[in-house]
This record gives sequence, C-alpha cells and structure tokens, in this order.
Amino acid sequence: MAHSGLTQNYLTCELCESDAALMHCNSCHVKLCSDCVGKHVTTHNKTKHHEVAGFKYRNCDVTLPACQNHPCQKCDIFCNDCDEPVCSKCMASSDHKQHQFDDVTKIYISRRLLLLQEASYFETTVIPQYDKMESLLDMKISKLSQDYSSVLNKMVSEEEALHETIRKLFHRKKEETLIMRERDLKVLHEQRNGLACSKSNVQTLVSKYKTVCGSNDVEEVLTCPFEKDQYRRIPPIAEITSPTFTPTDVDEKFFEQFVNLTPSVQTLKSRGQRLVSAPSIGEKKELLQEAELVGSFHGVYEELRRVRCIGNEQAWLSGSAHGTLTRMNMSGQVLETVTVTHGYAPKDMAINAVKNGNSKVISRFNKWLPTSICTTSKAGSLLVGMISKDQRSGRVVRYVGTKAKQKMQFDEKHQDLFKKPSSVAENINENVCVIDSSAPCLVVLGRSGLFRFRYNGSERTRTYSFYPSGLATDSMGQIIVGDRMNTCLDIVDKDGQFVRSLAGSILNIPSAISIDDEENLWVGEFHTGQVKIIKYLQVSEGNDHSQDDQSVF
Repeated sequence: MAHSGLTQNYLTCELCESDAALMHCNSCHVKLCSDCVGKHVTTHNKTKHHEVAGFKYRNCDVTLPACQNHPCQKCDIFCNDCDEPVCSKCMASSDHKQHQFDDVTKIYISRRLLLLQEASYFETTVIPQYDKMESLLDMKISKLSQDYSSVLNKMVSEEEALHETIRKLFHRKKEETLIMRERDLKVLHEQRNGLACSKSNVQTLVSKYKTVCGSNDVEEVLTCPFEKDQYRRIPPIAEITSPTFTPTDVDEKFFEQFVNLTPSVQTLKSRGQRLVSAPSIGEKKELLQEAELVGSFHGVYEELRRVRCIGNEQAWLSGSAHGTLTRMNMSGQVLETVTVTHGYAPKDMAINAVKNGNSKVISRFNKWLPTSICTTSKAGSLLVGMISKDQRSGRVVRYVGTKAKQKMQFDEKHQDLFKKPSSVAENINENVCVIDSSAPCLVVLGRSGLFRFRYNGSERTRTYSFYPSGLATDSMGQIIVGDRMNTCLDIVDKDGQFVRSLAGSILNIPSAISIDDEENLWVGEFHTGQVKIIKYLQVSEGNDHSQDDQSVF
C-alpha cells in the first residue's frame, strides 16, 4: 500500500514526494515543499484561490487529541504503522523509527466520510429493506392465520356432517392442526422479532455514527467501532405452506386412511438477501485489463431495445415489436410479462414504473413524445427524454412524483442541446447524460441543466462513424456508451475524456446497456436478441486512506 508523503522523520511534499513539506495549501489540503508551491498554484485548478501557509500554520478546524506522552503537544500526525495519532515529538522518537506517517486530518476526513457514508447507506437502503421485510412478514402472518382459519372451518363443517363415532378422530386432527399452526406462527413471529431487533441495532448505529461525526473530535471518530459490511446480510424468511384438508365419503374404518391432513411445510431459502452498497470511500475500483464475458442468455425479442437490471440476477427487457416488458433471469427464464397500456413498442422503461405485474402511467403528454427514461439517486425522481411531435426539438424533463420540476432543452445561447434524446442516465455526480441520436453524440449536462461537454466518439476505436446506442454510468463516475457501428463500448470519464474501449470482440451491435448491483454490464444486442453479462471492473489493490481533495468541514 502506498502512502503519500511518508518518511521516518518528516512529512514529504505531495508533488515531488522527496523534499520536506514546509508549506501547506489550506484550500486543497495538500502538503508542499518550498519549490513546489509555485507549481501547485499555477497548475492545479487555476480558477481556485489557493491559501498557502507554513505547515505549522495550516488550517485545522478539528479538535486534535492531546499527546499522552507529551501533554503540551497536539497529535497532528498519524502513524500508519501504529495506526494511531502522534505528535511531532513522538514522530522523531525511537518508538516510531522507520515508521510511515500522514497528516491526521487527512485520515480523520477519510474515516469521517466513511462513517457518514455508512450512516447514509443504513438510512437509505438497510432500514428500508428491513421495513419491507417486516411488512412482508406481517402479510405472511396474516395470510397464514387466514389459511389456518379456513382449514379449521372446513374441518368443523365436515365434522358436524359425519357420524358421532368419528368425532374423536376429528378432534385429534384438529389438535394436530393447532399444534402445527402454533409451531409455524412461532417461527414467523420469531423471525419478525429478530428483524425488529436487527433494525433497532442498525438505527442505534446510525444515531451513534451521526453523533460521533457531529462532534469534530478526531479521537472519538477514530475510535468509533466500525465493521466493514456490517448488517449487509438480510436474514432469509421461512416459506411455510399451510396444511390442506381433503374430506371424502368412505367407511368409518377407512377414514384415517382417506381423510388426509397434509402437514404444513417450512422451507428456508438457501441464503438471505445480500445488500450490495456502492464502493466505500476507502475502496477504489479499476478497469480489468480485458473485459470478461461471465454470462449470456437469449431474450424474447428479436430486436432488443432496452435492458434494465434488477439486483444481480434479473433484468427487464423491451423490444421493438411486442408492446410488452419482460422480466427475465440470467438463465433465460421468463419471470413476468407486462403489457404496455398505451402505444405499441415501449421506447424505454424504469423499474419503479412496474409494480405487482401492472404498469403505471406516470404522466400524459400532448405536444411531446417520450423517448427515454431513467430513475435517479433521489427516490421518486425520474429523468424523461422527449421529442416534439413535429420532431424538431428534444428535451429532458426531471419529474418528482408526477410533477415536472426541471426542463432541460436549451444552452446559454438558447440553442437546442439535443434533438432526439434516445437514452438518458444520471451520473454519480448528478450530471445528466443524454444520447442525441440525431447528432449522433453523447451530451452531458450539469445538475442545473447547463451544458458541460459533448462526446463524439474516439478516433482510436472508430472504423466507422460513431453511432451511440445504449448508455450507463458506474460508481467511478464513468460513462459507458455503446457504439453500434463499431460494435464496442466506449468508456468516458466524468469530464468527457476517453478512457478506453472494451468488449469489441464479445459484442455484435450493442443496443442496450445496464449495470447490476455487482457492477457487471448487461449488454443487449439489437439483431441477435442476446443479453451478454460482462465484468469490466475489479477492486484496486492500491486502496489508500487518503482521498482526493474532499472537504467535510
């Protein structure tokens, strides 16, 4: 693991990585030697004001812990070997000889961001999932109770119709049923109580993390207990089938044989649900040297237009000639089909537009035709690409619920940003990414709707003209855009710079792209109807404590 500015007796400059860091840029939180100050100011973010001061006078808006060995000193340095904050006198002592050091505020920022991210993830993902599972268990308990009541009522009716001599047998059967009901409901209630307990623990952690993060106390943040991937495993739910009661007209001596009460069956899924979060702040990913094909299946459409992943093993598909949406798993099995109420072939879809097998009309349009749609990071928010009925103009509209909150159509000179937004996606930095199939090109706008850049393909990968088709973004802020004519995927960074092309030898006319929870690409092929699952990222082996110029003060 590499650490910036690390040495035995002093902290080194983060630019040249050799001379002692005598200066500090308070604006960028960067350690500098005297010779590198001018280079930093003139080359790093020229539009930014750089406040450079002597290292001992650097800004430090956090409460530093006092050194236990030198009471008059503050621990403003972090020893990576001992994993603890130390003062400058400790750093020069023999106890820390040949150790590697870093600025304690940088480690504090990294850990604080990690805790805030974890608390946010618990609030937005884990706790809602527990709520969902609790509701599901409540429904199962209610349904199972009703089923048992129905079985018992059937038994009572049949018992009254039979001769007195078999009443003892029915009594025994009822007792068996009641025992099974108590046993089965006990299982579900225990799981319900267990979920409630785990949820309470998560809420307690959220409260604790927020309290710690709000204190600005470095020692309290650094010593706050934290386990990676805690509470990511959602417990499985028992599947219990209610018993069945089958009456029959037979002789008394055969009653036991032919009146059958099938016991309930308790089954537990082989594994619970694994919640997959975005890569943590301390975890970086990088591109594989070669993309890997990890799976494929044939869709139900001859011409595949759209793919939208659900979790890691399923996706919704739509084609050009069916007027339906189909949910399939990675084995190629059809799990659900939804008929589109209005129109013939669905242009695009969003996962939350389909619920319980029914499609939901979010909005109706008079002068505009929807061409693309995507969900955003904010719950209940959608981005919808549209084209005017005269096909002269295009726009992207942000919906919150059923209300249009933002319309993106013109640049600062009141020129059209795009004519036909055939695909739309939101990047991790909340940039709005749009494929304009009339140009054709990729257009990227800021969160406010202002134009940022336009990407027209890379000369390094093009044999034919750039024809973008299919769009997705990943946790690194990269934009993945399909190139139908050159049968490849281009990866562009969040600032519009070409990174690389991938999967050219694997694909045949890509038309749809989506990313699952494990950040594998699901790529639909237009003419073959195949969906190919491609791994292109891996966790970087060089993960570090340090972060890139992030401020949380």
